[in-house]
Amino acid sequence: MQPKHPWLLKCLLFLEKLPQIETTTTVEPFLGDTLADGLLTIYTPSHNVLKYIVEIKSSIHLENLDSVIEYFNHLRRNLKDGQRTMLITDKISDRVVTDLIKNNIEFIDTTGKIFINNSSVYILIKNNLPQKKESASFPRVTTSTLKVAFSLLQNPNILKDETNIQKIAFIACVDAKTVKRSLDILYKLDYLQRQQGGKYRLPNYTKLLERWEIGYMEDLRTELLIDTFNPTSIDLSIIFDKIIDIGLSYAGKWFIGGELGAAILTNYLQPTSVVIYIPTSENHRILTTQLRLKQDVKGCIIICRQFGKINDYYRRLRHNSEAFVIDPLLIHAELSLYLDDRLKETAKRLYETYIAQREATTKRE
Repeated sequence: MQPKHPWLLKCLLFLEKLPQIETTTTVEPFLGDTLADGLLTIYTPSHNVLKYIVEIKSSIHLENLDSVIEYFNHLRRNLKDGQRTMLITDKISDRVVTDLIKNNIEFIDTTGKIFINNSSVYILIKNNLPQKKESASFPRVTTSTLKVAFSLLQNPNILKDETNIQKIAFIACVDAKTVKRSLDILYKLDYLQRQQGGKYRLPNYTKLLERWEIGYMEDLRTELLIDTFNPTSIDLSIIFDKIIDIGLSYAGKWFIGGELGAAILTNYLQPTSVVIYIPTSENHRILTTQLRLKQDVKGCIIICRQFGKINDYYRRLRHNSEAFVIDPLLIHAELSLYLDDRLKETAKRLYETYIAQREATTKRE
């Protein structure tokens, strides 16, 4: 099963904190000619069942709000009886909240603002829901824990090995104590199950993948990011060809991800951006000089640090012509940062071709 979008997961957590509210979601149902982002079912305290077509939209502000409202009005005209629409978005302003309510567009944002309005239930939360302070009973997922979790997602069978602690430490590039602590955190958060002899089992691959992608978006990517750039004058397609040539020259050392990496693996996407992963010890200015790049906060060329042995793992799986492409797990996480239909479809293809087979190994146990 494909993972849910990280924003959808966060919004559902806020919704489920409300008394006696339960939810289930299905990822990407087809709605006529529209590929929606999910089907959300809400069970209310009065035992009513509400079905919502979920649409995820980013960066909603007063300048683009009219187009969002127009889109939802169009979507609602094509719904089946009993279906409603639910907007899932990142942080929105009070002015946007007021206009969405005025147009009766139900929504949840990633800070806990909620508006649900139907004959069965009315919920309006304009202020963020209070956050529970972390305590010893609720362990925090650190970037080191995310690196360990990533090694499990790469190879779930590593947990079966007698020397799994040492192997995970090697792959994640952390020490054995960090691995033990991280496995215990993932167990306490119900991502792992304990087995006899102190071993662990990964019972739900997708659940861990979803949590990892949230952590990647919110914490790990910030730690890895060096900077963003744009080419000074050369056509973008020429730049991409040069990046591929550099990737071939440095195969096993520098790796390509993001949209360009997805395009190489799926033969589907026309890329408009790329993420380049370089070793921690490398100077990124070597690359920016070769490609004649300039810093730009909205640039389409993103340079990040690598972590762990993630690249070697993927290189062993594929033939040498694709040895310069980063692990598909990282590409899928990068695509989930953006919300247009072409990237949704690419992420789906990437998941079905390269990630689902890893999930399948956990179900054969």
